[in-house]
Amino acid sequence: MKINIWYLFLLALLSCNKNSFDSNTSRFFPYNSSESSLFSTDKDLFISWTEQEEDSNYLYMSKLNGSSWSDKKIVAKGTDWFVNWADFPSISVNETSQSIFTYHLPKSSEETFSYDINYHFNKNGRWYDMDKIHDDNTLSEHGFVSSVPYKDGFIVSWLDGRNTYGKGDHGHAKGAMTLRSAVIGSDGNVEKRSLVDDMVCDCCQTSMTVSQGIPIVVYRDRTKGEIRDISFSRYIDQKWTEPQPIHEDGWQINGCPVNGPNIDSFGDNVVVSWFSASKGRPKVNLKFSSDSGRTYGDKILLDDIKNSPIGRVDVEFISEDEVLVSWLSSVDGNGQLLLRKIKSNGDIGPIKVIDQISTERSTGFPQIEEFNDNIYISWTDNSESNKRIKMTKIPLSDI
Repeated sequence: MKINIWYLFLLALLSCNKNSFDSNTSRFFPYNSSESSLFSTDKDLFISWTEQEEDSNYLYMSKLNGSSWSDKKIVAKGTDWFVNWADFPSISVNETSQSIFTYHLPKSSEETFSYDINYHFNKNGRWYDMDKIHDDNTLSEHGFVSSVPYKDGFIVSWLDGRNTYGKGDHGHAKGAMTLRSAVIGSDGNVEKRSLVDDMVCDCCQTSMTVSQGIPIVVYRDRTKGEIRDISFSRYIDQKWTEPQPIHEDGWQINGCPVNGPNIDSFGDNVVVSWFSASKGRPKVNLKFSSDSGRTYGDKILLDDIKNSPIGRVDVEFISEDEVLVSWLSSVDGNGQLLLRKIKSNGDIGPIKVIDQISTERSTGFPQIEEFNDNIYISWTDNSESNKRIKMTKIPLSDI
């Protein structure tokens, strides 16, 4: 029996493309835009980003109106900002109190990693420029902020370098990077500050969620033996529980990999995804919890050395028992932004390619957010001389 060679070619083509998405659904933000952050409520989807023009930096935000984004609104501007591919402003919205939290990182000295966290609070449509969220005046590093709605305000975590300021014996810094938090009330003022962990990795992103009223923070920890695995803590009765490892990968590394974890929740269900290169093997992992982050199940391997994962993970619940995870990989030397669906029972869908993407630092940390039965993905596109934010919308039915 003869087989039409063009028919076979078509089948092969469809087979190759079934795990990729149509790039024609993408749109671009203005040139010189970068470092995007997405946040959704039940009713709205928001994005914040930074733009640079000559010696000035600008923090903007916009809201999705139907199929288009509203005109950008300026939140803050300045000439003394620290703006970095990994440490940049993010946004969170409290739908109950109609308030918004965001921030920028002003330099506190001429030293590269010497900057503060100045936050901005929006109440009933009006922006208020607040002071530093931390209570120290050291010329040290403060950044890698996470924030989520909590009660009528927000709870915020950040890496705080106050103990690293100055020199100790033999010219080394005096102490370690710490993880700290603050509760922001409905009036925008700090109600309570806390120490979460007194020794953490220096420059990996933190991530937070609230499950059944319990805030949970995940971050890359650090031991005296330079094991840098992912830990978590829960905020109960106005204090943080003793930090515990999500999983003992045993990744020993003498410097910060700039590759933090990500967390999300849906009712009692919590999910954490993270990157590790323990034993020289790069991999993307995931764990579920069904008790608001108190305990976690078995580790699920999403990608390993086959696709040369780079990390920069994000994770998002799309239903009570399904999540999407995104990450970067280098396949045959070419960068790809990948996506995979996982169920809490351990079922894993195929790896899908969102887009071809540079693995350079300038692409930042891609963001994913579910809204109105679509998944929105944003990242910094550096394929031209002027970088800009690229966004793709994918119907959940196509994943």
